[in-house]
Amino acid sequence: MTWDSLRLSEVTPLAAGSLVSLSELGRRSRIGVLFVIAAAVAMLGVLVTQTSKQGTEATLQNAVARQGLLSERLMSAALAARTAVPEEHELWVERTANAARDFGDASARLRGERVGGPAFPPGSSAARAYAGLRDAEAQLITTAQHAADRLGPSAVQDSLVSRQWRFVGALERVTAELESESERRFDQLVQVEAVCVILMLIALGLKVRLSLQPTELRLREMVDALAESEARLRGMLDAMDEGMLLTTADGRMVAWNPSALRILGIDGTDPERSIQALARQLIDQNGERLGVERLPSRVTIRTGEPMRNILLGVPRADGRTLWLSENTHPLFRAPGEPPYAAFALFRDVTDERQVEEERTAQAHALELQNQELLQQADALERGQALFRSLVDTAGSAIVGLDLEGRVFEWNREAEALFGVTRADAIGRPYAEAFVTPRHREKMRNGIAAVLAGNPLRNLVGPVKTRAGERRTVIWNITPLRASPDEPAHGLIAAGLDITEREASDERFRILFERSSDAHLLYDDSGVIDCNDATLRMLRAERKASVIGRSPVGLSPRRQPDGRLSVIVSEQMRQLARVRGYYRFEWVHERIDGSPFPVEVTLTPVRLNGRDVMLAVWHDIAERKAAEDALRSAKEAAESANRTKSEFMTRMNHELRTPLTAIIGFSRVLLQGREGSLPPGVQRYVERIRVNGMHLLSLINQILDVAKVEAGRMELEPEVVSVDRLVRDTLAMLEATAEAKGLSVRGELPMRVAPIVTDEGKLRQILINLIGNAIKFTEEGEVCVRVETNPTTHRPMSITVEDTGIGIPHDRQTKVFDPFEQGDSSTRRQFGGTGLGLSIVKTFAGLIGARIRVESEVGRGTSFTLTLPETDLVQDLALPPSRSA
Repeated sequence: MTWDSLRLSEVTPLAAGSLVSLSELGRRSRIGVLFVIAAAVAMLGVLVTQTSKQGTEATLQNAVARQGLLSERLMSAALAARTAVPEEHELWVERTANAARDFGDASARLRGERVGGPAFPPGSSAARAYAGLRDAEAQLITTAQHAADRLGPSAVQDSLVSRQWRFVGALERVTAELESESERRFDQLVQVEAVCVILMLIALGLKVRLSLQPTELRLREMVDALAESEARLRGMLDAMDEGMLLTTADGRMVAWNPSALRILGIDGTDPERSIQALARQLIDQNGERLGVERLPSRVTIRTGEPMRNILLGVPRADGRTLWLSENTHPLFRAPGEPPYAAFALFRDVTDERQVEEERTAQAHALELQNQELLQQADALERGQALFRSLVDTAGSAIVGLDLEGRVFEWNREAEALFGVTRADAIGRPYAEAFVTPRHREKMRNGIAAVLAGNPLRNLVGPVKTRAGERRTVIWNITPLRASPDEPAHGLIAAGLDITEREASDERFRILFERSSDAHLLYDDSGVIDCNDATLRMLRAERKASVIGRSPVGLSPRRQPDGRLSVIVSEQMRQLARVRGYYRFEWVHERIDGSPFPVEVTLTPVRLNGRDVMLAVWHDIAERKAAEDALRSAKEAAESANRTKSEFMTRMNHELRTPLTAIIGFSRVLLQGREGSLPPGVQRYVERIRVNGMHLLSLINQILDVAKVEAGRMELEPEVVSVDRLVRDTLAMLEATAEAKGLSVRGELPMRVAPIVTDEGKLRQILINLIGNAIKFTEEGEVCVRVETNPTTHRPMSITVEDTGIGIPHDRQTKVFDPFEQGDSSTRRQFGGTGLGLSIVKTFAGLIGARIRVESEVGRGTSFTLTLPETDLVQDLALPPSRSA
């Protein structure tokens, strides 16, 4: 139903929740009735005032949008004046001035400086935002006037377009401020309307209450007041330019105003059905069908949240689309309850959208036009630069002559050839200035023949340079014509200096003949030519015995590896053709049938227009003999090394058994089982025991190295607790450290996850590293630090630091070699065999770890063992080491 036909009795069911609270106000008081009616009338007055302001803001928004169109008109006129033909330039300059005047007048009216149009309310945020555009407007007008002057710089066009875009962007921010103020005023309008409806319903309830009173006058006055209020409400809603719809929670359109029917193009026959049909056809800004559940009013009722500036499209029968901007607001019966209806306010923005699309298209077209002009200018500049660069970078001397034989083109190669600059050569007669007197007449005849239309190819002739030097040049000369049917108006000559080529041909012949390596030129028919070194290698007396024979014919039937020479030779030729050259070893046969080894280099070359192969033979007989000798020596050394390792492994029992007996009996004597020993004898026995233990340790180390080299060292993976292993090792060596007055400590994390590795080899690594640290530290401490992964707690590295003597930088990479120490003085002072760190490095490699050292002489040493990231699962014997 329309707002005209909407009666309070019909709205009452929608606002039933509001009438419930009227029972508390149901006192039969005439003063209360008059107060409610007065409040309703006051609210209606506020509503009418707010409605008029709403219409003024819409007009103001249109005026701001018109500023953007005027700025575009100003820019277009200025650009047209710049590119117009001279006859129309003044006309476009005048149009530019008119556009600037209209632009300035419209801006002054918006600021309220002139009458005749809508102006921003003083003190509003939109007015402040627009006041900030005064300088931008002045700069835009000034730039447009400069752009209209075709004598101004070309960059002013880009500046004009840039300033116009920035001004339009600023206008969009002003429009956004206006829309924000309009939305706030609309929310206030909706609230005022709701208050009016509630007050009218209150007055209606009070009227029912007071109808029981006998005074008919009061009833008539109240009815008149309600009728007047209702008429004002209808008039206000009907006067609004925006369309309004009231939708209930069940999807019914229960109320609308005439503007809604006008905007949607619906007649009054059955408005509700027509509106429902249009709602099912609505599309979004992407052209997709909305559907009932995506309608803004349904979304507002479902979520209870208002929606702002939703763009909707209404397809028309003629194929066009009506675009609407819609705002929705939910209506509640009581706080906390879901909305029972949604109030929708929409307006037609089809023209605005079309203006925006046209403006975007116009800007895009202008941008494309600018890009096309820039591309044409760039293409022209590139073409000129390309021609100049091609001429200047050509590998030949380029000389251009006119019909009189005078120079008009002279490139850098010509400058280098003749020793004459381009400036000095232009305009000079070529034959008299640059040709030797003996050949001038021939050159003049050749120039005349080319100008008559006959090009010359591969013309060889001498020229003279500024220094008087004679150079030989091969020329290709072409006549210049504007079109194929017109006579020549000049010529272009491309000359290549072949003076060095002639000399190089002679040098090549000397190198070819005098080289100690054999050089052969051959093709499919056989050898074409060869040098004297070839005859010496083949022990041939003359070239006739080699010319015409195939290189395969100068080879044994099979090569040493058993392959047929004819097949392998063709493969080598193909590889040389693909790669540009190919080097390989080969066995050839001399004329007497004896073989000899050579290193062959095949290179495809062009000779007199045909493909041939250049083969270079380098005699490698002496090198092969040396390689065989080295190979035999290496095999002998490896055999001796294996024999040594086998011997050391087999001597395990024979060496350890007597030492174990010596150490055991010395302990028995020291324990006094056979009676106490004199002090002197006890010292001797203790020394026997200590030296026996030291000798056993050395033998164990040597046997470990021998096992690794013999390939008999096996891995025994097991679950290892690294923190426990470190503590046990420190406890075992603590007494040794205390005897030297050293502090030994460990830095272990609170949690260390176990790993799978060879515990024995990891323990030996720690014993060797910590033992070395204690041995080479006179004062201070030895620290063992374990670092773990912060996430998995898996140990990542073990670092052993000391404050000892340190290792020189040049020895740090050698301390891991067998029988090596920091320097010779270290061995004399501290003893040892130099096998400890070698075993550390070997065992680290076996368990997949890495060892590195950092040291500074006199300050200490740090060894870091980086553990593998995965567990050790290998349980096979390792291959023998290749170390000597």
